[in-house]
Amino acid sequence: MIRGKGMNIIKIPADELESVLWASEKFNLGFDDAYQYMVAAKYDLAMVSFDGDFDRTDRGRKTPAQILK
Repeated sequence: MIRGKGMNIIKIPADELESVLWASEKFNLGFDDAYQYMVAAKYDLAMVSFDGDFDRTDRGRKTPAQILK
């Protein structure tokens, strides 16, 4: 992971990790994708990814190219 000026690390509190398992099962995501999904949902962030797995979720995703337009 790259950590630099102007970057924040956002975490899911330990008592909310069950929500990651819920997202994994509901949207058929791996743990890492489910974790990212729940962080985006909790903090109302856009998903920016090349990973099409997020297209199966209710939040969808934007590609890096879409963001850079």
